[in-house]
Amino acid sequence: MVGRSERLGSSGHGRGSVPDEDVEIIEVSEKHGPLYNAIPRMPLPLAVVLCIFNIVIPGLGTFFTSWACLCGCKTKLGSPAKAFGLNLLSAILQMLSFVLIVGWVWSIIWGMNFLQISIAKRDQSDHEPVKPYYVRRQSSVVE
Repeated sequence: MVGRSERLGSSGHGRGSVPDEDVEIIEVSEKHGPLYNAIPRMPLPLAVVLCIFNIVIPGLGTFFTSWACLCGCKTKLGSPAKAFGLNLLSAILQMLSFVLIVGWVWSIIWGMNFLQISIAKRDQSDHEPVKPYYVRRQSSVVE
């Protein structure tokens, strides 16, 4: 049987690692599918209400979310019509699969995604750079 140190080699590092350099991870981003990317960035109070709707009646909050796409809430997809269609499809599938309990769990998870995206939007707006402005100073030299 081969030991762990023998599998990793003499340096103790796994495949793809650089033994002599320090590596710094600058940014980590998740790759999501089109259904997740269709969820709009809503104001937090609206996201809370729609999350509660999704918990009480599976798919209802997602149905209203599809209409929020057409009312100006931005998505990662960019196209409001495509986001509307994908959210409407998600709502219908959540309502139909509710019988198998899968739709209810999916609906609750979707409602939590509404909140996460809304909170992330609020955090990003707090860190927006301040626009520079021009200030004309009066000269202190007397002529």
